[in-house]
Amino acid sequence: MKRPLEPSAEGRGRIVGITDGVFAIALTLIVLEIRVPSHEAVHSESELLGAILALAPRFLTYALSFLTLTIFWFGQQAQHGLIAKSDRRLATLNLCFLAFIALLPFSTDLLADFLEFRIAVLVYWLNLLMLGATLFASWSYADRNGMIAEDVDAQTRRTVYLRIVKAQILWAVGAALCLVTPLLSVGFILLVQLIYASAPRASLLRKIIG
Repeated sequence: MKRPLEPSAEGRGRIVGITDGVFAIALTLIVLEIRVPSHEAVHSESELLGAILALAPRFLTYALSFLTLTIFWFGQQAQHGLIAKSDRRLATLNLCFLAFIALLPFSTDLLADFLEFRIAVLVYWLNLLMLGATLFASWSYADRNGMIAEDVDAQTRRTVYLRIVKAQILWAVGAALCLVTPLLSVGFILLVQLIYASAPRASLLRKIIG
């Protein structure tokens, strides 16, 4: 009889299913915070333009969080493609990761409303830090407990670790820049997100989907 903590391919499949659902909800929630200007407050073309321009912080943080979710979705999918089975502990680590994905709309909304405050930037960065920490922990647990697919070589395993660590170092630098000005911090983090979202990952994707 199979024990509750015994690794299985079925457990991995359940994690994949819930992951896509949580990401889809988070992607929907971050855009819902960009609200159309109230018709009662707009009486001319110039007022409408001004109202749209006033939404600039929300469009900025939307782009930032959309890229964040894209990067972490790719990262989670990479892990799912390289992990052959899962147990309850690995599932718990993945649920912790998804808990911080679900929290991202809140930290995004906070940043949009208080873009000029360092605390808002630090809260957003802490959200990124916990996402990276839980993603790293789940990969480390799977690696140490023989849940990685047999055809995954040592170089690929190291690549997954390094990609998470490098991103976290860059985001920490970005967070530190809020000591100069919060807007510089957000701009730097956005630049890092753009680089990571567009970085070539063909060799890793071939292992995942090939």
